[in-house]
Amino acid sequence: MIRSVSYFTLLFASILFVSLLVCGEQRNLLSAQGVRAEDGDTIVVQLPDGTRMDVRYASINAPGSDQCMGKEATAFNDDLIKGKGIWLDVHPVKGGYEMAQGRVLAHVFLSPTVSQTSSVSALLVAEGLARLDVFNPSDTAIRNGDDFSVRYTDLIISTQIEAVKGRRGWWGECDGYLGTYLKTAAVKQWSDDEIVYIVNRGKESIDLAAGWTLTDSSASDRNSLDLSEHIVGTCLLPPGGIMRVHSGSIATGRSEEHTPCGQQTIDFYWTGHRIWDQNKDKARLYSAHGDLIDTYIYRRNWK
Repeated sequence: MIRSVSYFTLLFASILFVSLLVCGEQRNLLSAQGVRAEDGDTIVVQLPDGTRMDVRYASINAPGSDQCMGKEATAFNDDLIKGKGIWLDVHPVKGGYEMAQGRVLAHVFLSPTVSQTSSVSALLVAEGLARLDVFNPSDTAIRNGDDFSVRYTDLIISTQIEAVKGRRGWWGECDGYLGTYLKTAAVKQWSDDEIVYIVNRGKESIDLAAGWTLTDSSASDRNSLDLSEHIVGTCLLPPGGIMRVHSGSIATGRSEEHTPCGQQTIDFYWTGHRIWDQNKDKARLYSAHGDLIDTYIYRRNWK
């Protein structure tokens, strides 16, 4: 059952713990006690005054309990927060705090210090039990510094890349493209620097200029990238390497600034156009032979 929590209750709690703000990184930080996990991305917490409320993690999504790895996600989430002191970074809006289906949206930490080891979301993603899911981010809000939806996504993206490389959790048990070596690990579909993160999780270098193609769900000519049309010769991505494909205004006029191939991290500037839909889209990878070898979907139809 969803608990009704008044704005004044939350405001009182935040005033009590305003001294725990860390170098401006966390705002409106609330201290709470973890009661239990409802699923992989929702928990019940208790505030200092005894009020209980449901909290939905911002920026990630976990499989439902009836879906592949859903029970494991719930159990791991419960182990992380149950009976523990936790800290909630919430987003004030008119009349209270940002909500999702009656749950308070929050970035949740095991300590008041921001890190991959304190972020509950990053810990879930690192095990392959949740994944990046920024729903309909607002570029205008982000430019104005009201970046709640994407505030800690750097932590989440980096841990998700490692989970994909290691085929952990969902990426090893449920992914329909488990056998592919060239893999889309994440899509950053917001801001003037859209980025698709493509990793080589095989044991040999892959020549990206041999005809590998990346498209969005439309697969239009404008939104299809055949690397062989932009790179002369070979472009080897070493085992464990990452190619970051940039689009949006940051890529305007930078076609000659690509990072040299053969390095562990290659930055490729594709087009000044926006490619990826804010709400939902599919990144498709095709092999040099034209076979579909991977599909990365956001947002996924989980919960």
